[in-house]
Amino acid sequence: MKDASLMIFRSVTYAQRAGRVLEKQGITTYMLRSQAILGGGSCSYALKVAPRQLEHSLEILRQCQIPVNGVYVLDKWGHYQKAQ
Repeated sequence: MKDASLMIFRSVTYAQRAGRVLEKQGITTYMLRSQAILGGGSCSYALKVAPRQLEHSLEILRQCQIPVNGVYVLDKWGHYQKAQ
């Protein structure tokens, strides 16, 4: 998934749960272990999601009470920056 946004979760369990919920809503995600610098801890995981689906994905996860620890988007140079 190229040019994807990242949603950070504090554990693999939350990331898996979020991925299943989003998949049921027709949103494709890809799970990966996030770097400690992004996740704020060594056990964090991330879901990659298409930028056009990011806001909708976050709303679905809020409704399902699945906590997201951070969101990162690509800047024009291809580096991930924390979303505001």
